[in-house]
Amino acid sequence: MTLGWQLALAFVLSLLVLVGLIGWLQNVHILTANGMYKAVQAEPWIADPAHARLDPSNYLYFPLYGALARGLDALGILRGVAWKQFAYLNAFWASLGIVFVYGFVHRLTAGSIGAAVLAACFHFGCGFVLLLSVINEDIMPGYVLVLASMLLAGLWFGRPNYTRVAIVGTLFTLGWLIEWRLIFPTLPALVLALALAEGRLRYRLTMIAVLIAYILAVSGIVQLLWEGHNGAVGLHDMLWTGKGIATGWAGLGWDKAWMMLSGVGNYFLIVGGFVDTLSAKAAALPLALSVLLQLAIFVVCLVVLWPRRAERRLWTVAAVFLGTLGAGQVMNLYSQPQDPQMQVNVMPWLTVAWALLCAALLSRPRVLPRIGLVLAVLSLAPLAWNVAKLARWRGGDTAALAAVSAIGQRFPPESTVFLYWGFEPVTTWQYALWSHSWDWDGAATIAPAPSADPRFKWIAVDGGAIRHPQWTAAEHAASIKHDIDLALDRGYKVAVSDVWAWNVDHLAGQLGILSAANRAAAIHAMLHANYQATPVFSEPTVGTYYELRRR
Repeated sequence: MTLGWQLALAFVLSLLVLVGLIGWLQNVHILTANGMYKAVQAEPWIADPAHARLDPSNYLYFPLYGALARGLDALGILRGVAWKQFAYLNAFWASLGIVFVYGFVHRLTAGSIGAAVLAACFHFGCGFVLLLSVINEDIMPGYVLVLASMLLAGLWFGRPNYTRVAIVGTLFTLGWLIEWRLIFPTLPALVLALALAEGRLRYRLTMIAVLIAYILAVSGIVQLLWEGHNGAVGLHDMLWTGKGIATGWAGLGWDKAWMMLSGVGNYFLIVGGFVDTLSAKAAALPLALSVLLQLAIFVVCLVVLWPRRAERRLWTVAAVFLGTLGAGQVMNLYSQPQDPQMQVNVMPWLTVAWALLCAALLSRPRVLPRIGLVLAVLSLAPLAWNVAKLARWRGGDTAALAAVSAIGQRFPPESTVFLYWGFEPVTTWQYALWSHSWDWDGAATIAPAPSADPRFKWIAVDGGAIRHPQWTAAEHAASIKHDIDLALDRGYKVAVSDVWAWNVDHLAGQLGILSAANRAAAIHAMLHANYQATPVFSEPTVGTYYELRRR
């Protein structure tokens, strides 16, 4: 079978498995509901792209997925349900990613079909890769294009030329224009790989300059093509959008170290401890075991390849993938190291290491009959493990829709203000289905009850930590109190989620991911000193709701 047919088969099989998995799980919001927000934001690009607004940090994402969703609508596939369509589009891009991995390993290992198959299966089954392939998060198309640029750089940048650098630079730029932050982990790695390439220093510097020139040129062309469109920005603002800077997501601390353990561990094997410091500590042992398995793959690969340490291509591959790992984890430690989309683009080194290890072992005829089956089992083990773990969330979308309906019946939206922690998945559903309205954040103006404008009225405890990292604990608590008092004064019933029952330590653990754990005591004291709450409603998917009153 020719390589072309192998790649086609890899794509078709991957897509069929992912589509089947999405249909089986019936939950495209596993671990994160961010994809729902992106689907809502994409609605204008589906309905009226000529007047839709560009997003500087996702400059090409919404135009791309808006066009693809219109295509699915035209075919009658989930017409009008963008939040579910996006998961199937992600499966398409993820399948392309498997094709790129297969082709890379096939070329890197001088045509080893066995190594290519094993590496593709291994990559397919890695926890966050599989997860992001079956939910509607927005990272997949940008990640796949950047991954393709990395794979080509690993093959080509040992002996670069103008054409090779141009292709890598173009793919890389299109990828980060879909998701802006992808520029940072990989750009230093690409420059490092060119700096280590063959040739005189002047030639290597020229190749680096060519890479930068193509990045700027492609960005400039995209900027010119969108000039005059609603929300269009200049080249400088495309290169630096400042997404996440000066927010609660930014900052360093020991809480981020626990979140890093969660992100790196779950990237390979989904074991738990996803959202906050407390859950990461509770799952520390299985997370550590996952990390140790990854370290073992790296060490064994290093030992096996040590006799080939003089090969320039191996140095190039290491520069691209380990360089991205190093730069990416430094950036992640400052932002959201537990987030699947923050880890997926910096961790492909694991697949590359596994591929090189498999190729080295399969090239030894004396051990091939024994090792081949073992490698096959080990390559498929992550897929089996992670599918079993994802099965815990089966039917989540149906349950969420039922929960929102039940909440609306118990708490009429026209006369209720909801007080949430802020990251509860149900808030995303209420935002999408009731009204596209954000939490008050101390700046709301609201008509007396009852009022249906907006239908979803809510206060988020975490809002001040995200948007106002400069606030003191007292200022944060005062803002929440202001919003609760406003709701009560206007005649609304205030329904509060399980956040009411959290103790100070639990609240601090949750705020830790926003570098705001020191605010927990003031917020907790403000709530329980000024208000009392009675449990009035319980829903299996969402939990208990309390009715809040002044003391």
